[in-house]
Amino acid sequence: MIIVIGNGQSNFVVNPKLFENHLTYGCDFVYRKHMPDHLVCQDVDAQLELITNKHTRKNKCYFRGFGLIPSTNYDMLRQTVDPRMKIGENSPKTENFVNFSYKGVAYFIWVDSSDLIEDIEWWDDNWNTDAVALRLACQHNFGETFYCVGFDYFHNQTSEGIYLGSVLSKFHEKDNTSYLKQHKQIEEEFPNSKFIFVGKDIDYGEFENLLNK
Repeated sequence: MIIVIGNGQSNFVVNPKLFENHLTYGCDFVYRKHMPDHLVCQDVDAQLELITNKHTRKNKCYFRGFGLIPSTNYDMLRQTVDPRMKIGENSPKTENFVNFSYKGVAYFIWVDSSDLIEDIEWWDDNWNTDAVALRLACQHNFGETFYCVGFDYFHNQTSEGIYLGSVLSKFHEKDNTSYLKQHKQIEEEFPNSKFIFVGKDIDYGEFENLLNK
């Protein structure tokens, strides 16, 4: 079974240990409960945590805007940093690094050649993380069936009558139309694939039974 785990609070209504025997794609901080086979991440704090804790050495991660810079450019870029900014840097130094500013800190993040990080070039502001994970899963697995869990903005109420509210509910409510357009685009791009949204198309009990098979 191929499972795509979104950021919604329903993503771990089912015990995450049940995901271990299946192919999984996940977003951002879901790795704290379950490390998916393929992790899509645009959250800077999550990226830093993944790299500094060396999770990227053994887990495939896909980042946005993560262009590597050769180490020969380090000294020059380091000198251009505003002296009022703090410096965030990991070690040891390697052949490549990533440089960006975030929350008043200029980061120089060294990336080891063994890190399993891939930059998704087509990922722009038009794509939310959940949809990126789903589209990536489709690109890797043509014509397959995808079970989508944690896509709470896709429905206000589960098939079991459970309302899924969250701190992001107003944001999702506002952008719900654009989010659904992304899913429609994916369905049109991959017409031979089948998409099952857990909590909408099937309930969590059915999903758990499928996971246990």
